[in-house]
Amino acid sequence: MRKGLPLLLALLLTSTAHGLRAESLGRAELAGLTRTVAEIGARLQSVDTRKDDARELLTGRLAMIDRTEAAPRPALHRLTTVGKLQTVPIDFMLAQLRLQTARQFDTEIEKALVNRAAPALFIRGGAMTLDQLAAEAEKLFPGAVERRGETILSRWPIVIWSDSALVIEPQQSLELSTADGAFLLNSGLLTVDGGELKASAGENSGLNSFRPFVATAMTGALQASGARFSRLGYAGAGSTSGLSILGAALFPSKITSHVVDSSFQNVSGLSLENTHRMLVAGNRFSGGTGPAIAMKGVTGADISDNIITGTTETQAIDIQNTSSSIRVTGNILLGNRGSGVFVANDARDVSITGNLMSRNGRGGVSVVRSACVTISDNIMLSNSQVGIKVRASHALTLSHNDLIANAGAGISIIDQDDNARVAIDGNAFSANKSGIHGGAASEVALKANDFAGQSPILLDGEFAPYVPELLETAASADAKPKALTIHANTSSTAPVDCKTGS
Repeated sequence: MRKGLPLLLALLLTSTAHGLRAESLGRAELAGLTRTVAEIGARLQSVDTRKDDARELLTGRLAMIDRTEAAPRPALHRLTTVGKLQTVPIDFMLAQLRLQTARQFDTEIEKALVNRAAPALFIRGGAMTLDQLAAEAEKLFPGAVERRGETILSRWPIVIWSDSALVIEPQQSLELSTADGAFLLNSGLLTVDGGELKASAGENSGLNSFRPFVATAMTGALQASGARFSRLGYAGAGSTSGLSILGAALFPSKITSHVVDSSFQNVSGLSLENTHRMLVAGNRFSGGTGPAIAMKGVTGADISDNIITGTTETQAIDIQNTSSSIRVTGNILLGNRGSGVFVANDARDVSITGNLMSRNGRGGVSVVRSACVTISDNIMLSNSQVGIKVRASHALTLSHNDLIANAGAGISIIDQDDNARVAIDGNAFSANKSGIHGGAASEVALKANDFAGQSPILLDGEFAPYVPELLETAASADAKPKALTIHANTSSTAPVDCKTGS
């Protein structure tokens, strides 16, 4: 049974359950779906594209990717008072960066500051537009900035203090000088309303790996709508990752951050840590080392309708370190180096629904040491490893997913604790290396799954001996589909607190 199964027996596994959405594919249907997903990828190559540009292709089984309700776009917060531009010693600014970003601070950053005698531009006491900042800097601090048409090049670092704001308006562009070691530290409010924020081309002679970045910390908030970000960030996640929002329990921000309808081109990533009520929706991420969106200790986040392609080192979306109440829905994740979505290290209450994940280097979704994760109505097509991988996690529901032509198993469940429980309900398996792989697994409940397109291996690893029982439940004449429970355990019925994961 482990090495093969006659097609006739496999056909017995086609579910007849009422209301089941997922259905396995024939060879011609698989080829057609593969072509459609490739066309979606081609249409979305440009950094200016959005999900709407591929909407007409989201039909048939792809329609689930378009069924998500768009998150309402929040208004941009505005400060009414007018700020002032001053300077602050660079040593003070670096001390603040160390204090506000803690272990996320790159201690080598001082090497990137070509002119250590130059101060940082310091906004305080209210709001300034980019034009106002440039006009004041040109008047008071010659050499700090340079006008290049609609672009303002800053050679000095910029600090937005906790009582102030910087507004980059439509058609305005702030460029941070790579050669001079410029970056932006925001403890107030940074608003990018249809404008642009980028790093200049070239290299830094003091620190070759350096690229300018924007760090929002402590009481700070970042609000971006219709913005463009490019070439920002280096050295992985954290304060130097490109755009970061790093909260602190003792100094919570009074203003909610959000990033909507914006583009990220060759930005290392958007890093969120210890923040609350985040909205990241309708954005386009292309290139960059990744993760494109990284979350650690985040409570309450809506990650929806984004397009993420071509991360060069890691996964597209990374959810870790006790993050909770996270919604990942309607995203298109194509050709990223790692997993489409990676959930790990005590994350909980995570919902991953209605996403398209294809050609990702380490599979569609990976869940490691986490609890209360729902993965439903997704399409995982032609990923380089598994469709869904579960390891050492509890209280998971995997339902109505299409798991198609993945190089590994459609679903893999390994290294589970004795009391762990996974429900696999209403999924369709087609042309994966194997259907479901098990290794050191605890309770797995199978119900109403469609294996008709999965040949020759239905169950693999320690689950292989259960193939006859799977066939028996599939061939049942009962009106309601029967469930097959593998490795049932008595503690699996105990309720799980999804807010704490216990």
